[in-house]
Amino acid sequence: MQIYGDGRLIHQAVSDDGLIEVVDSGNTRSLHFGTFPRQSSMRLNQPHYLELSYTQAMMGCLLLNPNPQRVLVIGLGGGSLVKFLLHHFPDCYVDVVEYRQDVVEVAQSFFQVPVNNPNLNINLGDGYLYANHCFYQTDFTYDLILVDAYDQNGMAASVGVQAFFDACSGILTDNGVLSINLWGSERALFNSTMERINESFQQRAMILPVENKGNVIALATKFNVENVYLKNLRQQVNSLEMVYQINLPRSLQNLIRQNRNFIHRLFAI
Repeated sequence: MQIYGDGRLIHQAVSDDGLIEVVDSGNTRSLHFGTFPRQSSMRLNQPHYLELSYTQAMMGCLLLNPNPQRVLVIGLGGGSLVKFLLHHFPDCYVDVVEYRQDVVEVAQSFFQVPVNNPNLNINLGDGYLYANHCFYQTDFTYDLILVDAYDQNGMAASVGVQAFFDACSGILTDNGVLSINLWGSERALFNSTMERINESFQQRAMILPVENKGNVIALATKFNVENVYLKNLRQQVNSLEMVYQINLPRSLQNLIRQNRNFIHRLFAI
């Protein structure tokens, strides 16, 4: 059993897919897959708040699509992104794909992911297969696709292949945004994944490094961002931050700084 500092282990279970542990430390409850890094964290007194900086950065996609009506989340974890969306966008429909039944059960039992919310649909399965099914066999489209498909061994291999990003591009609306959590320290894998995303999204991928973490969020759009949009966004980002509390001003600043060549080309700053 992993030791988690002064945290109190409140749940532990083993399945064919591995170990799951839930740990309380003060006002914070965290999900672990048998290793020290937190897969998800929740404030007990504010369940919809995005506690981890990488989840805040993932929702930087709201800078590019501020009013999503339908969202696909691949990788449930403790449900942080799901709860954030349902709280701030009560009319939004959220489809989730999670391949582990035990993760779904823990998210509902310990992390306040709702069981009977009509706007939430949780599917057991593989994210790549789901995206392909939507692309080839349905008319489903999404305003946002959020991909955080990690376990104790790293990112699920199937959500890093070219066909997956092709399908994601195909099922996004015209103003849709893909936001995917990547591990930047694995340089070769990171570079190859970014090449695939750019291939599927016609070189419209940007990176948003998570400060003081190894995570890098990739944002890819179906549209070119106009110069006037960015200028208007700078004027309203602080008011958006008052609502969402996810460090949006810093995310906007980091997007501009980290993607200077891309932004010079699109925005002509």
